[in-house]
Amino acid sequence: MRKTYLILAFGVLLTYSATAQSTANPDAPPPPVRQNEGPIKVLDAPPRKSEDPQRPPSALDKIRLGGSIGPLSFGTFTSIGISPIAGYQVTERLSLGGGLSYTYSSYKNPYTRVKTNSNNYGGRFFGMFNIFESINLNAEYESLNVEYPDFTSQIYRRTWLNSAMVGASYSTPIGGRFVRAFNLIVLYNLSYNNLVNPSDRTQNIYPTSSPLVIRAVLF
Repeated sequence: MRKTYLILAFGVLLTYSATAQSTANPDAPPPPVRQNEGPIKVLDAPPRKSEDPQRPPSALDKIRLGGSIGPLSFGTFTSIGISPIAGYQVTERLSLGGGLSYTYSSYKNPYTRVKTNSNNYGGRFFGMFNIFESINLNAEYESLNVEYPDFTSQIYRRTWLNSAMVGASYSTPIGGRFVRAFNLIVLYNLSYNNLVNPSDRTQNIYPTSSPLVIRAVLF
């Protein structure tokens, strides 16, 4: 019996001790609970640096292609020309290039009413400099082989006409890689008054009826 009392007394003592510890500090915060943070991500390799989107254009990116229609003229002189061209974007503002030219011309003599046709061909070199947004300054040197009537010998002959031209253009971007814009070009032929028929100095034999040359150019 005495042994039983000792066991009971020992149990009561343990219960009292546990109760005392739980009530010793009632203001203590509850133990922290670990939140579920999800699976741990493991990187297979360090992140790569993104490529530079502002890389300088290559030589191929600076090539420009296109063509023009003109000069266009109707009246006593009728003229329709085409010219494929190629160029290079030297700087952001400056483009240089060259091309071939073919022009069909028709002349109606105001006195005899006789109409004659001719085919002219040649080449040209040009430069285009952007000065403000879509506005450009243009310069061109053209050499054309043309047919003209020799009134002294009563035959048709051919000769080369060399022209220096200056003017301006308006460009509308079209977004192509090589053909970048539609350009409306107006040039003034500085050599126009010297391009005359050797047998009749009053007759100008350039394929337009005025010093103004208008071209619609894809370039």
